[in-house]
Amino acid sequence: MKMLATILLSLLCATAQAQAHHDPLNEREIDEMRESAQDPKKRIDLLIAFARERVLAIERLHSATKPALAEADKVSDLLSDFAVLIDELDDNLAMYNGHGEDLRRPLRHVLDAEEEFQKKLDALNNTALPLQKRRFSAALEDASDSLQSSTESARAMLADQIEKKGEETNKGKRDRHDAQPMRVPPLRAPESPPGTTGTGEMGQAPTQP
Repeated sequence: MKMLATILLSLLCATAQAQAHHDPLNEREIDEMRESAQDPKKRIDLLIAFARERVLAIERLHSATKPALAEADKVSDLLSDFAVLIDELDDNLAMYNGHGEDLRRPLRHVLDAEEEFQKKLDALNNTALPLQKRRFSAALEDASDSLQSSTESARAMLADQIEKKGEETNKGKRDRHDAQPMRVPPLRAPESPPGTTGTGEMGQAPTQP
């Protein structure tokens, strides 16, 4: 009896460990993430794309005419994966920001995407049947919390980068102006033709003799 209890406890611990180390990415996505490790913009774009794929998969499952409870369980799994991806996105942004990377444009992309994701999660919450919602309510709450935390972090990070680096568009204009200064030809006094005032201004009436 004691041995059986030990075996069961070991199985439960192994299951919990496997769940804790669940990777939401497939092999293709893992390879793409590995290849983009040195490219902040590409890596951030990949994480947004992977999160969007989960949201679209949730929409497809939820749009079924007669959604089954099994599909609600799949929605729960996808929401959990989505939350992990958003947390990973947040961690990567913090890492690159700590390395001094210019993230102003990627952060705007993140904020636009997360606004889109929040609308999708709100729609799911508002249209799900009560029995469905009971199946994935905890996962939906976790996903919403991760999304809200990431959005707040991204907004603060963008404001900090703008304070330190300035607005990207204005900086670009200054850089272009400095690189190609305007060349203004030296002014020359115009010659005064007969019958003008000699001021060099066009449209002056002729002087009276």
